[in-house]
Amino acid sequence: MTTGEMVEAPRAHCPIEAEVGVTFGQWLGDRSVYWSTQRNAWIVTGYAESARILEESGTFWRDIPQREGGQEFWGRHLLMLEGRDHRRMHAVHMQLTGETFAEDIRERARELAREVSARLVKQGRAELAADYADTVPFLIGCDFLGLNAADASLSATLLPQMKIRAKWKEALHSGDGISLNSKIAQDGQAALRTMASVLLPVIRGRREHPREDLISAIWRKGPSVFPDWNEHDVLSTIWSSLDNETKPLLRGLVYTLCRDAELQATLRRDPSRVEGFVEEGLRFLTPFRTIRRFARKDVEIGGQTMRSGDSIYVITPLANRDEERWACPHAFDAERTQESTHLAFGYGPGYCVGRYVGRVEAAEAVRALLAETSSFGLDPESAKPEWAGEMYHSVSPIHAILQR
Repeated sequence: MTTGEMVEAPRAHCPIEAEVGVTFGQWLGDRSVYWSTQRNAWIVTGYAESARILEESGTFWRDIPQREGGQEFWGRHLLMLEGRDHRRMHAVHMQLTGETFAEDIRERARELAREVSARLVKQGRAELAADYADTVPFLIGCDFLGLNAADASLSATLLPQMKIRAKWKEALHSGDGISLNSKIAQDGQAALRTMASVLLPVIRGRREHPREDLISAIWRKGPSVFPDWNEHDVLSTIWSSLDNETKPLLRGLVYTLCRDAELQATLRRDPSRVEGFVEEGLRFLTPFRTIRRFARKDVEIGGQTMRSGDSIYVITPLANRDEERWACPHAFDAERTQESTHLAFGYGPGYCVGRYVGRVEAAEAVRALLAETSSFGLDPESAKPEWAGEMYHSVSPIHAILQR
């Protein structure tokens, strides 16, 4: 090496790498596709095999329509549809909430996130999972739907019910599901009724007196999918605007920043790097951890033969660690250029319709928290954060001390 040559300094390890890595133990097998007798299902961890399963809807499809409580939970939601109905509903979602829509809401998303951040910083301490990561996407969703995000009573009513609904959602989608007679499902149905009593009057009002908001747009577009489109279809469609994958993603991103003061400082100095941080968070954290499918017919994949009716778990965060597609895939690198399409939002016909909105919500929430603080970190005197969840994997609580 000559005097003029420079040696690149080794990248500092992100503090969350090890603790996130150990959460994958239960899914690791001796090959990329293997049978789990414990779960009575195929476990798929390879990228190529995962992408194929998600893309080939004629061979593999969602099992949620077959589950007890699926209809009661989702109604005529996109996740319950297939074939022509699914294609048309997916197209409607992308027309209404695609990339242009996401950019149009960015400024308002930033304002709402700054308002919440400023309030929490003024307190000095906050539980950033519930008070920030769960709250900000909810408020942004309320705003673009046409609900009054400034109405404290609306948040006070809906947010607690959303948490109850989320417990049922996790139980419904995990393992073999859950009985409608279980306490979790009964509580979840009661929560849905409470929220419907608040939201349906607004939905009815937009049918008679449309505005420039998403609820009104859903009323206009819905009949192109179902001629008998009704208020309950609108209600089913808007759930994902109020409770979605942005929440567990944002929990993970905020927690990562709590653990990494150097990364905080880097993003404050150059906020243009936040999008890269969010994209790496999607790849590395992949909060939508397990995507469920079943085989519609006998098929060979990954050197294994799946039989018609077999259940499948696609483990997306492990697929997103494919060494042939990402350099040092087990490292969290906020500077990474994504070499491949990660599967955090799924893939193929079921590609998440909220992927553009989710990215904007997460990026603006991160920017706002960084802008309103000089630093923030975990409160050592409060409960320790823990990672949990089979379908939606996230961390909580995140008790933090915030410095203005």
